[in-house]
Amino acid sequence: MNDKTWIELFILELRVRQVPGAAIGDAVASVRELLSDSGQSAEEAFGSAREYAASLDLPVINPRQHALPVVLLPVLGLFTFLVFALASTSWFDGNLVLLSVPQAVLLAVPVLLTVMFSFPFYPRAVFRQRWLPVVLVVVAGLASAMAALLAPPTADDAWLAFSALPLMIGAMAVLVVLSVIGTIATLRGGDGDEVADPSRGQEKTHPRRGRKVFLIFVNWIFPLLAVVIFLMTWGLTALRS
Repeated sequence: MNDKTWIELFILELRVRQVPGAAIGDAVASVRELLSDSGQSAEEAFGSAREYAASLDLPVINPRQHALPVVLLPVLGLFTFLVFALASTSWFDGNLVLLSVPQAVLLAVPVLLTVMFSFPFYPRAVFRQRWLPVVLVVVAGLASAMAALLAPPTADDAWLAFSALPLMIGAMAVLVVLSVIGTIATLRGGDGDEVADPSRGQEKTHPRRGRKVFLIFVNWIFPLLAVVIFLMTWGLTALRS
């Protein structure tokens, strides 16, 4: 393993341990300085990146500090988006939104997979195993697809029944509010995940404009997807009529 790969793994290990960017930058600078002085490879000098990262006593980000933008908003957004998708399909079909118990359980799977990111062991496993994110996406997609197939045929067979239009409007309103909250948090907050360059001394490091624009786009991804779902459902309904 070359030094560049080792340092990339080292940064990843520190990230999943919720070490702030400035501390990661300092740790990486210390590693590079020692390697430059000793002439050794990173693996020879420090062993595995995971073990060395675990041996360091570095500050960590308080999980509650990022609970709103990192866990709560995405979970609520995902759940509300699923509600909007069900409501829009039922509205175009002229039906109530019918929900069965198995359907509710399946719809909870993507939400549960997202909530699990609030536990430290879960993101570590996801980022270390490159195949695991693919599995999670497939599982979430299959659960959502199966939930749509298990929609009860009549109101008598349903566990819960809702009027489609108010539910659809309410879900879209919630998605917009969540996106506005996320955007405000992005614009007001710094970029704690950016690895700071210690050579800049006390100079304040600002996130790159492109990164901030990307984060704002991510905040609005669920309302945008909701519009896409609405237009696709509208188009399919028009073709069938």
